[in-house]
Amino acid sequence: MRHRAALRRALAITALLVAAGCWRGSAPRASGPVDLLVIAPHPDDEVLMAAGLLARAVREGRRVAVVLMTNGDFTCSRDGRVRQRETLAAMRALGVDEAQVHFLGYPDGFLAGLRPTPLPPVERRNPDGSCGLATSTRLGSGAGSLDEHTRRTGAPAPFTSAALVGDLTALLERLEPREIVLPHPIDEHPDHAATYAYFRRALEGLERGPVRVHRAIVHQGPCWPGDCRVQPSPESSVPPLPAPLEAYAPTERVRTDGRAKQALIAGYASQVGPQLEQSWLLSFARADEIFFAETLARDDAGHWSAGPAQVLEGEGAFALRWCAQGRCRGYDLALEAGALTLSESSGLEVRRWPAADGTRWRLEVRPGAGDFSEWSLATQAGLVGVAVLPGATGTLTPAP
Repeated sequence: MRHRAALRRALAITALLVAAGCWRGSAPRASGPVDLLVIAPHPDDEVLMAAGLLARAVREGRRVAVVLMTNGDFTCSRDGRVRQRETLAAMRALGVDEAQVHFLGYPDGFLAGLRPTPLPPVERRNPDGSCGLATSTRLGSGAGSLDEHTRRTGAPAPFTSAALVGDLTALLERLEPREIVLPHPIDEHPDHAATYAYFRRALEGLERGPVRVHRAIVHQGPCWPGDCRVQPSPESSVPPLPAPLEAYAPTERVRTDGRAKQALIAGYASQVGPQLEQSWLLSFARADEIFFAETLARDDAGHWSAGPAQVLEGEGAFALRWCAQGRCRGYDLALEAGALTLSESSGLEVRRWPAADGTRWRLEVRPGAGDFSEWSLATQAGLVGVAVLPGATGTLTPAP
């Protein structure tokens, strides 16, 4: 066991050195607006989503920054400080300075459950290695060796939705990113979907111009983007999404160095498991990275939006009829028990979103990638979530 651990550490160090040699380029600009900002739910998602895009930006001398919503300290089973160090090492290998890495310090596994009132204490490993309980963000690594709230206000933040939105809004104001990478709101991991929702809520507090957003999917089905039976090659492209989203086509494919990305992933020793070659994370080491892009700007109603959409507003339960290409389907949208649920009229649940603060909601439907439409739901607190459903054109009307 000791030999295996030593071997893994050696592999991680070698991997990072290889990655650094392959990907480092020009020194980025030291000041001014950030050209590319990556917002990751957990340490390692920044590399899984966008290592190639980050590498290209650094080579081109563009200014980049990374925001981590959590430290990856899910209960006491994972040490957040270890995961912070893994992210910082990977970013150094890419040429991203530690001062441009910002850890917010909210609890791993609980982002979707944040409310206006603080969460009950959650498990978190203490700096001395013991297991304890936490009620607020804490000191960490990255920019100034502080979590963002402490750096900005002098005190840690309680685990509330308002504190997280405030931290993200302040960072976006300060960094002024021109392009942003973050998880797609249909990502199956609740923390990932919530990251997009909180980003959209933070935008509502900004007055600046349009921003280009590259949405990446990390979790979709048990094995995607890999194969449950075969380890993919770093020379292969990312395959289509699994059913029923296989026709939901990405709008961007960015060429990248799959072997260099594989080396970076190997540096996250706490996540790849005891047998590196069998880690599901290596399935992200491909010849490309895929994104579902959108440009967000303020619409006539003052909300940040990706373009013209059909809009409905309601309260409580609401029946919808969606007609596209000569076929009509019925849906029910219900706001109850602090959650929004979108179901087919047959009762089959399509999507459920937690943390739906407020009683009124706003539904926007717009064409998406491929023959799909994107349904965005918001309450008074801001965006709650997004569902992707078949049918890019048609009419949306309340059922009689």
